[in-house]
Amino acid sequence: MPDLTLLYRFLSVCLFAGVIFPGVATAQNRKQDIVYLKSGSVLAGSLIYSDSLRGVRINNDCGSWLFTMAEVDSVVFQDLNHWSQGKRSGYYNLSSGSLLFGEGADGFVPYPSLTMINGYQWDQRLFTGAGLGYEYFGWSILPVFAELLWLMKPDILTPYLSLRSGYAFPLSKNPDSYLNGDQGKNYGGVLLNPEAGLRISAGDRYAFLIGIGYRYQELSWTSPGYDWNGNYSRKTITRYNRITLKAGILFR
Repeated sequence: MPDLTLLYRFLSVCLFAGVIFPGVATAQNRKQDIVYLKSGSVLAGSLIYSDSLRGVRINNDCGSWLFTMAEVDSVVFQDLNHWSQGKRSGYYNLSSGSLLFGEGADGFVPYPSLTMINGYQWDQRLFTGAGLGYEYFGWSILPVFAELLWLMKPDILTPYLSLRSGYAFPLSKNPDSYLNGDQGKNYGGVLLNPEAGLRISAGDRYAFLIGIGYRYQELSWTSPGYDWNGNYSRKTITRYNRITLKAGILFR
């Protein structure tokens, strides 16, 4: 069992040295971060990382210190860049694949969805972008949408919320439009996709996203017909409600 009294005195000396000799921090051209331990000890220095998996590591003139999250009471960051695993703002790309689950013409067979988003990361938590992709709802469509993504907290494992909204364009004909010949027309419709999930950081530039959400999609088509007054057309609107399971790669 280590001597906690000796450790406490040693840490106090290190903190005292950091306060009395601020020239070190000035030479590094940054303010010092502070770690408050539940034991009552306080450390000042340069924070290396702080997250739920690796714990807290801080360097100062007395050495390099590593603590578990259970030992840490709080951390004061003077440099907010320590909160993230990479840059705080700039371009990002999110490529993902999803399965759309719900009852349709083929029963409960899941349909595929492939999307790519290019956008801007405003800070450690807020991402906005525009995307497009390929999806299948019994017939192929091209979704075009905007996305808002919000990280709940900056960490290696980070819960997130996202919302996609846009319009889908038909890429092929609905098989039902062939029932009365090849004269029917196909139309797209609005889409809405709220989602919740988990971002898993894989370094300074990459992260993996897994999530579950709800997908609403409208699609329609017209088919010709005839009555005693002449020609007429009938428009059919289908509103799809699907559960989505997504996996993606975030590059920034």
